[in-house]
Amino acid sequence: MLKGKSVIELTDVRTNTKEIYEDENLITNAVPDLLRLNPSGLMYPVGEELVTKFHEEIFPIANKCYGGILLFENPLDEDPKKIYPPSDNKIIGYASNDVNSTDASKRGSANLTESSPIDNGYKFVWDFSTSQGNGRISSLALTHYRGGKFYYGDENGRDPFLLLNRTKMSSDRNITDIYQGCVEYDLESNTLVSIWPKNNKSIDIVKLKESITSIGLNDPILTKGFNKEDKTVVDATEFFNKCSTWYESCFYDGKNGYWYGFAVNRSNLIRMKISKIDYSTTVDNWSLNNVRLYKTGEYKTQSSSYCERKTFSCIKDGYLYALDYNNSNFLYKINIENPVDINKFDLGYDIIRVFYSGEYSYLTNWGDFVLGYKFAISKNDQIFSNKDNSNYQGRGLQNLMSATVNLGPLILGYGGYEDTFYKLLFLHTPYLGTINNLSSPILKTADKTMKITYTLTEEE
Repeated sequence: MLKGKSVIELTDVRTNTKEIYEDENLITNAVPDLLRLNPSGLMYPVGEELVTKFHEEIFPIANKCYGGILLFENPLDEDPKKIYPPSDNKIIGYASNDVNSTDASKRGSANLTESSPIDNGYKFVWDFSTSQGNGRISSLALTHYRGGKFYYGDENGRDPFLLLNRTKMSSDRNITDIYQGCVEYDLESNTLVSIWPKNNKSIDIVKLKESITSIGLNDPILTKGFNKEDKTVVDATEFFNKCSTWYESCFYDGKNGYWYGFAVNRSNLIRMKISKIDYSTTVDNWSLNNVRLYKTGEYKTQSSSYCERKTFSCIKDGYLYALDYNNSNFLYKINIENPVDINKFDLGYDIIRVFYSGEYSYLTNWGDFVLGYKFAISKNDQIFSNKDNSNYQGRGLQNLMSATVNLGPLILGYGGYEDTFYKLLFLHTPYLGTINNLSSPILKTADKTMKITYTLTEEE
């Protein structure tokens, strides 16, 4: 059993007065799940190439899986199953297992002299200068060392995901359309649900039994198993007729008993709402007045020899996030049930909506955030920007086309490149490995330095 303890030392640089705070913590399921789970067998070296060296990214566990620290303004829920940082809890500071060479105001540095293994565990020490990590701090959490570099992104970059493995094989469209069109996965019934527009009149809704938490005797790893899919053809003529271009649309899980399709026709947003119970549909044409959105997505038509799905939008917590057509600085958040409830965000710089080779998901649900190429946005509309670093180009989730499946800190998805099909396994790096709520909040100010000593020990 692991046990953690933190000691926070604030030192006033003018008077040399010290304040010391000591607390103990809760160990979450994040790292145990990382070491225990094996989604679709992808924790094995089943790919044709070594994507990630586990001995560099996961081991040794202490310095890699617990090698970063996150500091939050408010307390965290003391639930070991809640491993994704809540986006409405302001991040005050973070640090990794190295010395910070940037001028990031939130990022501290590992004290490499004092951090070291101890008899039954590891002692982490981090230093924050007078200009770093300032604000009210109510809770701490150990995280993956990558999560401690930029959290979900700052002016120097971001590192919220790590591709652990991917399979690679050539495949036909009867298979790739199902996986790459995945909009949801039901872990209880082991069912993948896919929606794909086959032509300008209909969509295929496919349900495929595919267990990702266990491998059967005859289950292949690289491609579809032997379970036959259940396909329903749904009439979408009314929806596609209202769209500017029928295949420039996108389908999503609303997580409210319905699937949704959205598309654009000049300053109108076209919505298709599909019941998960009886597949009945309604189509709406919403006028957005002077707002003109960029296309929500794009599907390869059946005349193409290979499958491809691009997403320029996503649904999160009942809102559609989409880009502006005319101004690439703007992002919109629109209630999927009420188009009057619309908000515009001006990021103040070009957020770039073109794709790099092999990237297909511009806006992605990631934990409690929405990720774009050079930004992340929280549920309370706080924006994390990467605009000031000319060396950071905002690379996205390579090869991902589908919605993702979350299993602990591991994220499974499907995608490809031209006629190649991939199953993809990512690590969500800014996880909550521990939860350490302080007995009372502390205030770190610009006249104080901060030293955090965090010991993690193995006990009987």
